[in-house]
Amino acid sequence: MLTYLRNKLDPKYLKVCVYAGVTVIMTLIALLLLYLSGSIWATIWNLSTAILKPLLIGFVFSYLLSPAVSFFEKKINHKNYHRWARSLSVLLIFLLIFAFIALFLVLLSLTVYKSVTEINVESVKTAVTAAINSLNLNFNDLLRNAQELLEKAGISLNNVGDVATLAITAVSSFASSLLFGIIFSIYFLLDGRNISDYWGRVLHVFASDTSEKRLAELAKDADRVFSGYLRGQVLDALVCMILTTVVLLIVGAPNAILVGLMVGFGNLIPYMGPIFGYATMLVVCLPSGNFEKLIIGIICIAVIMFVDGNIINPKLLSDNVSVHPLLVVAALIGGGAIGGLLGMLLAVPVSAFLKLQLDKIIDEVEKNGRKKAKN
Repeated sequence: MLTYLRNKLDPKYLKVCVYAGVTVIMTLIALLLLYLSGSIWATIWNLSTAILKPLLIGFVFSYLLSPAVSFFEKKINHKNYHRWARSLSVLLIFLLIFAFIALFLVLLSLTVYKSVTEINVESVKTAVTAAINSLNLNFNDLLRNAQELLEKAGISLNNVGDVATLAITAVSSFASSLLFGIIFSIYFLLDGRNISDYWGRVLHVFASDTSEKRLAELAKDADRVFSGYLRGQVLDALVCMILTTVVLLIVGAPNAILVGLMVGFGNLIPYMGPIFGYATMLVVCLPSGNFEKLIIGIICIAVIMFVDGNIINPKLLSDNVSVHPLLVVAALIGGGAIGGLLGMLLAVPVSAFLKLQLDKIIDEVEKNGRKKAKN
């Protein structure tokens, strides 16, 4: 019977059927093994993300700080070469950063303390009570309605402890990633040249000349886009911070330095600078009832943001690849969903890099199409 079937069937199609059957069986076995080892893969994924997150943070920090470190290193090595110049430059940069953070925290603490002390508790209590009475609301009804809204949103008061635990875990995870990211950035800044040379040798050994050339072009494009955007954005934030502080000091707005710092920090993320500025003006002016300075400060910030968005920012980022505003908004939403604040900071340059590669592919296809049309 088997001999009869073997003679009747075409050997070529029989071979194809055997290969197809073996492929299906092997695929099913692989999927089954993948399903059975789900916990192992989850552990590997968690381990990879735990390592990659601080590595990425460290790389971004070192990439941003590298020009400043090189600047100090050149100044120290002005006449003679010193082996410790790089280490001293890294130390100076981080001391400046920590001093800036300390200044910011001190100003923020003083502002919050001043705002709290200026609040008239009795007047606030009277105003809240009058508002509740005018709306004919009962405090117990308010609590019950708030609990119903929370339960509709899937948040139960019985799960407050779980929510607090999750929040503490998230904060500790972020703090841990940030700490190790800073440590990685120090090592990258100190020994980045040797690390780059080593991986260049690895690429030269294991990659073909074509692949090495293509990867070198990608690295060059990425450096141009990221440096043009990230460093330009940092410089733009510094300019906005100084302009806001000076203008608010001139008009006599309260806590002008803190507002300027918040505008500069918020301006690192597109479209967030004015929001940070307006919110800070509300915090420093509302408790004291200084509505005149509040309006003046908001107008000043709006004018500065208009000038920045139309003149300063495009000039500083002139070397960057142009990105449509719709793509910027979409990138910010996606980056925030994936990586939070860090994701929002990286979303636009990553989108600009991908757009640059897409433009190159389109140009190459159109070029080949024109060549075929001529032939």
